[in-house]
Amino acid sequence: MSVRARTLAAAICLISGVAAAGSPAWETPEASDRKAFAPYIDKVGLKFLVLAGPPAEGSPPDLDDVRGILRRQQTTSAARWAQAEADGDALYAQFSAAFGRPIDRVHAPYTVRLLNRLEKTVAIPTFAAKKVYHRARPYQRLPLERVCGRSSAPTADPDVAKRTSYPSGHSAYGWMAAQVLAALAPNRAQQILQRGMDYGESRLVCGVHFPSDVAAGRLIATAVYERVRRVEAFRRDFACAAAELDTPQSVADRALLAQCGPPPPVEPADGKP
Repeated sequence: MSVRARTLAAAICLISGVAAAGSPAWETPEASDRKAFAPYIDKVGLKFLVLAGPPAEGSPPDLDDVRGILRRQQTTSAARWAQAEADGDALYAQFSAAFGRPIDRVHAPYTVRLLNRLEKTVAIPTFAAKKVYHRARPYQRLPLERVCGRSSAPTADPDVAKRTSYPSGHSAYGWMAAQVLAALAPNRAQQILQRGMDYGESRLVCGVHFPSDVAAGRLIATAVYERVRRVEAFRRDFACAAAELDTPQSVADRALLAQCGPPPPVEPADGKP
């Protein structure tokens, strides 16, 4: 195992917070009780995940990454750019059309509980890796004409602490959501998984990640999801979400409440709308 890989394993054990500036709002509207959702696997249990680092700057794979970003800057349509901007801001709502129903606490609270715990889990190794590898983002290295969320492309930034390109957090979140939503709605799996791929692609369109960053985010989500599926708490929450989708009555149905406990409150935990 390389020194950097060993460092990542140590970082997973040490990291405590997973919130990061620029992450999408998981729910729409965003709730204030995200911290109340426990991950399915804690940081110690995630030591199994060892992620190789990004390609060395100037190497052939890195130059492929650069070409991929510059090509998208030149060829992306206005409609695709707008989608990428929206994907950068939100997560679950961006999958509602592919899933076939709204993904929020009013219509699918048990599904939201499942998703929130999954995203909390995948965030741990994702942001631990960012702290290890310190890869500059495309807009920090390249003269881009446009970057999502910015009125003008920023100039190169030498601050190592702000170099958080590898792996892509949005891609990890999006691919985690795609995997479990496809399992909940297998008849819509093709649309959902394609939406998950498009969600990661949006990070390249936006000029905020390189292709290898997005691939690494998907890899982390795949590895974590495979491990999480063995966890009893996940299996219970998945069963509750599946039952919710099959229940024609309100989610307050007594049988569902008895099996799954109360769903997450529609109002944020602090009582503010």
